[in-house]
Amino acid sequence: MKGLRGLMGPRGLQQIMPDFSPTFRPRCMHLCCKAMMVYGEDFQNDPDVQAGVADFWCQQTSKGQGPDRDDVNLELCSNAERSCFQEF
Repeated sequence: MKGLRGLMGPRGLQQIMPDFSPTFRPRCMHLCCKAMMVYGEDFQNDPDVQAGVADFWCQQTSKGQGPDRDDVNLELCSNAERSCFQEF
């Protein structure tokens, strides 16, 4: 949680809603999945991606493993410390 957003009213600070927005993490430009082809940048709203059942692949290797031979998925390919990572 980043923080609480509130509104100062006649009775003091009133909580409107907590801010649960996710922290932006860039992904590797070589990461791909079918939902990216169909939904574009809105691919994270695809039901398969949300359910965690989407198949991701690396465009450098055309496989489910990257050039570093590690698995490919949205979480792993958003790690800038990965040797093959190139920011999108």
